[in-house]
Amino acid sequence: MRVAAAALVVLAALAVAGCGAEDETQEFARHAVESHVAGDPAYDASDVRCTPNPRPWFVEEQANVVICRVLRTDGGCDRFRVDLVRDTVRVTARIRLDARDAGCVLPA
Repeated sequence: MRVAAAALVVLAALAVAGCGAEDETQEFARHAVESHVAGDPAYDASDVRCTPNPRPWFVEEQANVVICRVLRTDGGCDRFRVDLVRDTVRVTARIRLDARDAGCVLPA
């Protein structure tokens, strides 16, 4: 019983430790969306959250699409689609509103 409880505690600690870190793709998309909505009084540019890149053991390539949600100043959230365009030199982002008042929970 104690071994099972200890194992659960260790697994929970590992899960929590990995949940707070952004990967490079996620961070790039977040910065792009923050810049996109900056200055628009409808949005709180300091509260942008984006979906993470799939983990390397599932997918070999980086994601080409990231979904971000942005908190609206009047409550609720809008969802933005970030298409990442990669060439040999750099990555650029094409951002468009995907869903207005879509809720503040990101898809899995």
